[in-house]
Amino acid sequence: MRVHALTLSAFGPFAGRVSVDLDDVARDGLFLLWGPTGAGKTTLLDAVVFALYGSVPGPRGQEKRLRSDHAGADVRTEVGCEVTIGGERLRITRRPEQARPKKRGAGWTTEQATLLVQRLTDGGWEPVSTRIDEGSEHLRTKLGLSAEQFCQVVLLPQGDFARFLRAEPDDRSRLLRTLFDVGRFARAEEWLAEERRGAAQRLDLARTALGTLLARIAQVAGTAVPEDLAHDPARGVVDRWVRGAVAGARERDDRARAAVRSTGEELTAASALLAAARTSAERHTRRDRAAADLERLLAQESQLGPVRARADAGRRSEGVRDLLETVRRCAAVAEAAADRLGAADAAWGAVAAGRTADLATARSLRDEAAVVRGLEADTVRAAELRGRVADLDRQVVELRGRVAAVQESVARRPQRRAQLEDHVVRCADAAARLPGLLVDQERWVERTRAAVAATGLAERLRTADDHVLQLREVLVSVREHAADLRSARLDGMAAELAAGLLPGAGCPVCGSAEHPAPAEATGPTVTADREDAARARVEQADAELGAAQAARADLAGELAALRAVAGDETVAELRDGADRARSAVSAASALATGGAAAEAALEVFLADVVQEDELLGATRTELSARQAERASVEASRSELGARLAAAVGEDTDLAARGARLVAEAQRCEAALEARTADQRARDDWAVATERALGRVTGAGFPDVAAAASALLAPGEAGRLVDRIAEHDRAVSVARAVLGEPELVDLGERPDLPVVEEQHRGASGRRETAVAEAVAAARCLVELDRLAGEVTAAQVELDERRSVVDHVGSMADLVNGRGANTLKMRLQSFVLAARLEQVAEVASIRLQDMSGGRYTFRHSDAVGRNGARGGLGLDVLDEYTGQQRPTKTLSGGESFMASLALALGLADVVTAESGGVQLDTLFVDEGFGSLDPLALDAVMGVLDELRRGGRTVGVVSHVEELRTRIPSRIEITSGRNGSRLAS
Repeated sequence: MRVHALTLSAFGPFAGRVSVDLDDVARDGLFLLWGPTGAGKTTLLDAVVFALYGSVPGPRGQEKRLRSDHAGADVRTEVGCEVTIGGERLRITRRPEQARPKKRGAGWTTEQATLLVQRLTDGGWEPVSTRIDEGSEHLRTKLGLSAEQFCQVVLLPQGDFARFLRAEPDDRSRLLRTLFDVGRFARAEEWLAEERRGAAQRLDLARTALGTLLARIAQVAGTAVPEDLAHDPARGVVDRWVRGAVAGARERDDRARAAVRSTGEELTAASALLAAARTSAERHTRRDRAAADLERLLAQESQLGPVRARADAGRRSEGVRDLLETVRRCAAVAEAAADRLGAADAAWGAVAAGRTADLATARSLRDEAAVVRGLEADTVRAAELRGRVADLDRQVVELRGRVAAVQESVARRPQRRAQLEDHVVRCADAAARLPGLLVDQERWVERTRAAVAATGLAERLRTADDHVLQLREVLVSVREHAADLRSARLDGMAAELAAGLLPGAGCPVCGSAEHPAPAEATGPTVTADREDAARARVEQADAELGAAQAARADLAGELAALRAVAGDETVAELRDGADRARSAVSAASALATGGAAAEAALEVFLADVVQEDELLGATRTELSARQAERASVEASRSELGARLAAAVGEDTDLAARGARLVAEAQRCEAALEARTADQRARDDWAVATERALGRVTGAGFPDVAAAASALLAPGEAGRLVDRIAEHDRAVSVARAVLGEPELVDLGERPDLPVVEEQHRGASGRRETAVAEAVAAARCLVELDRLAGEVTAAQVELDERRSVVDHVGSMADLVNGRGANTLKMRLQSFVLAARLEQVAEVASIRLQDMSGGRYTFRHSDAVGRNGARGGLGLDVLDEYTGQQRPTKTLSGGESFMASLALALGLADVVTAESGGVQLDTLFVDEGFGSLDPLALDAVMGVLDELRRGGRTVGVVSHVEELRTRIPSRIEITSGRNGSRLAS
């Protein structure tokens, strides 16, 4: 990186515009930036940093006071810088956020910060970016250094490195962290600390699980957990207590089974006795019920006489049912005709007004109604005229509204025109902001995708954890199974060897040819093949667990990468941010794409103004014509209305009068028809009654009414006959039951409640015994299961204790505790390695400046009061051969050591940042503490730095340097600010 030119205005103490051509000043490779204290030497360096990074170093950047207090209101604060970075020549123009007078009216407005990055090509300067974020990212990528690194390796602030030289290890660590990225090592420390916490939590969970199992065993066994098992008990103590609980449950199960057998025999005898008693009691009940039924039926015999007579009369009246039905129908018709006659006479009487109901009256009413219908055409004409008047009224109102609307639109024209012009301006502004909003939206969307993917990956990681836990449990189970098989085979090994003995052959154990008592197997036989198969299953389970743990580690690494992209916000917050970015893009895009439409709308508005003026004149002319026509039509309507009112008379209108006359004619005609129908119905009723009377007397009834009352309803005759037959049949059944052989000589009725109570007692005892047996069996099964779970829990607890010890020792090691004798954290170890590199590089220049006397030595010794080591820095004095602290150096020696350290650190940081070539270097202050010989040595080192085309700028107020360095930039200061000397 080489700085060619620097331009600044209204920046720091410089009130006007200042330009520095560094290519001209630094043509010899070494130049002096000279001036009194406070003149603004460091401000020029701040301007370079501000142009590249948008900030200034140190406390000056915290105040954010970049604008010169001496500058006029019309001068903008601006920094321009031409640099070559990575073979590309760039021109950077940057302005900070600042206040300026308003262009219109009084007061001030805030002008936003801007950045313009241009690239020099064969055709001249072409823009790279006009956006702050995009341009800053381009510069940072090109430089490969952060702002803190740039300020340390390019500006070489001697005051900072003098403090760094004498600082304690912790203070030295803070500066090194700003220059070297140790974030991944910090994450490793955090990961190990988190793993230790997780392992401890899992150990606590295992202890809790074991305690829960022991509490469950105590609950099932009906006892309490002993005190010696309450806190992390020994495995043997737990096993003895569990075996005792299982043995007690087995004894309880045996007692319960014996009780079930004895109560079962007692219940069988009670059940047989109860069955015999119930049979005898049921026979007594049948006999008593049959005797009671017979007595009741004989008592009901006297009540059946009327029923038998009713059935006989119904049978005789059934023969004349058709004649009786005819008489009933004629009587109903006559009654209905009389009702209609009364209703018709009443209706006519309400409108008769003294007129007689005859044909002449009806005809007169019909003729008058026909005359009224002839006037309906005039009624229609009158309605048309009223409608026309109403239509003209609506037209007049509408035309008046249109005139008012056009006048109101004319009044709104200025506001509408201002709105359209403002919309055109906003569309143009949105088009300018849209590219930046699109980049912001893409960044939010990418982080949201990463956060969503991290959420799903976290769920997969939890599933992987569960899978690892399951495989670990499987491994424990198959290990226990293999151990059991191994133990069983060892127990039966004597029987296995005995099975292979042959008469006369030597024993493989003792060598004897006689085998008087070969061992025999007392349990299940375990072969070598079964043991090998179990061992193979253990190896397979172990391999599966290792694969699952590796897969889980891959998921954890991928999750960490996604979370690094997503940041600290939640998915909901990122989605909200993405939604806001999309909304901003959508709004800006809608405005940007609507620019042409906005301009077209303004042109249409101006054309509409002309059309509205023409429309207002035409509407006013039409309004006058409609008002005249309405007056003419209203006169015709009034004349015709007077004539129709005379014809209507007392009725509401012609239609009502015609309807009334027709209704009166209809009532007169209805009264005539009802009188004729009534007489005809009376005659038919008399003829039917006379014809039925002869048949009724022949059937044994005195008159028609008696025969009609004897008629039975449909189905009633059958019900009466069924009732009589049912009674006779019930009497026969009761007598037959009393004659059954098993109901004769029954003897005394048994006491059934006593027998049932005895049976219930035996059954209750049986149920109690069965319930106790079920509970005892369930308790025994549950304890057997829990005993196996306790064994698995103890194995898991041992494993988790081992993991806690291992992870804890690793976490202590990387955090400078435990076995770490130097008490160095992992980050400090990495920084110590970097500091050792810096010491080696810096020693070369320190030897040159000190005449070969001093060499830097890195120290990893523990600090005072047991402080952590690793970042110590001493010097080796070749004159004495002693290594001593840097704090013992004199003022001039400290300056040389600080300068050598700054140059060495710059070389190491540059190399780590990808080998960025730094062709321009600034050394800030500190030369006043050197004697002439030391100054010569330092200037020799600076001469070495400018070889190969590098430019070195020395910032100082020391007078002697003006004679040593002929190429210089001098700054003078006054009441009106600073300026460059001519």
